[in-house]
Amino acid sequence: MSSRLKAFSALVVSLSLFLPATAQAESAFVDHRGKTITFAKPPERVVTIVRSAPIIYRAVDAKADNIAGMNKDSLVRYFTKGIYADMLPEMAKINAGAAQDGFVPNVEAILAQKPDAVIQWTHDEKLIEPLERVGLTVVGWQCCSEQDRLDYVSFTGYMTGRNDRAQAILKAQSDILKELDGKVAKLDKAKLPSVLHIDKVADQIQVIANGSQDLSLSGVTNPAADGTGEWWRTVDFEQLLVWNPDIIIIPAYADDLNPKDFFDNPVLASLKAVKDKRVYKQPVFARTPDAPEIFLTSEWLAAIAHGADFAPDFKKQIGETYKLIYGAALSDEQVKSILESERNAPATQYAELFD
Repeated sequence: MSSRLKAFSALVVSLSLFLPATAQAESAFVDHRGKTITFAKPPERVVTIVRSAPIIYRAVDAKADNIAGMNKDSLVRYFTKGIYADMLPEMAKINAGAAQDGFVPNVEAILAQKPDAVIQWTHDEKLIEPLERVGLTVVGWQCCSEQDRLDYVSFTGYMTGRNDRAQAILKAQSDILKELDGKVAKLDKAKLPSVLHIDKVADQIQVIANGSQDLSLSGVTNPAADGTGEWWRTVDFEQLLVWNPDIIIIPAYADDLNPKDFFDNPVLASLKAVKDKRVYKQPVFARTPDAPEIFLTSEWLAAIAHGADFAPDFKKQIGETYKLIYGAALSDEQVKSILESERNAPATQYAELFD
């Protein structure tokens, strides 16, 4: 079993030890700074500065009533258009003055919301110190390992008093990834296809060299990985040709790049992935790597690499997952939109894989 799956299993077991939310009043947990955070009761007003935190908080709490404020980036990226705007229109009504530029807190605006708690990144103490100096309770999140993402859900379960919801979401991830892990384990490790994630194509090409997604779960390799920890690398076409990946994936956030751009580019025509038309746009559920449904990306990539048996009834599974996490009943058109079916139409067997 992969280390990521062990982490999932351990967290689900630990959450199962907690009583249902109705039986709990006080909650205490240790955040990513190692600081014990205690709430006598679930906070009624929470401000989030971490970009994806409103999505996670809304998912676990099953409502937006207790989110008093968010980062402007959160509003612009997720709640003005797209699937979250469609599913969760109430999120666009939340005050977005918590941070106007990146993650630097607007302390005055946050105090005006009278929050019981603030969720903020831990990577720079200057992001937290001004908040605690004025007496605010800060829950620190660090970025961006798979375990960190599991913790975001569990922390939110403690904060909302909805450990039952957190457990259900994490168990859904664990069950699906465990089944996928069993299928991938049977593959010949010497013949795994190579996959390169490319988000910019110009005179130089930008690739994701050391991203946080565990590609081994999908039974693929990353020729750009170099162990440096640097997320992106910029390379020339000659290096791309040396790697010559079997499959190219365009990240969901790369709005201005599509499979057709690769297929129509004569400079890239000699690449194996381009010749075989195995260039794919990631589905919308990969747009933020911290979203509770991000685990679907591993299954999707396994199907791209190895066939539909690695993600059977995937469209149905998307609907069930969004119903569990967000309480949303997706239409067929919304599922197609999530899958980027139109943009991926020119790619090999995409319609057959996810019909």
